[in-house]
Amino acid sequence: MARTLQQLQESVARLIEQQGPDAPVAAFLFTMEDVFTWSEDGGEQVPLPVDVSSAILNEVEDCDYVYTQVFDMIDEELRNRGLVDG
Repeated sequence: MARTLQQLQESVARLIEQQGPDAPVAAFLFTMEDVFTWSEDGGEQVPLPVDVSSAILNEVEDCDYVYTQVFDMIDEELRNRGLVDG
């Protein structure tokens, strides 16, 4: 389930407390502003209702493909750096 910006802020605050403010991070953040269609003439973005945006972002959040791709990239980098066998 996708989180609200407030919930994300709380999660980030916990991470800062646990790992420190200078801990490295890679992040991909999608909000309701990223969920839109185009006007019929293609000239303007048309925002969608919050409930539609929420439902779509929930599907994105629950998609294992994204997580699999990221962890595959992390594993590949670890192998490339000789930090794990592979």
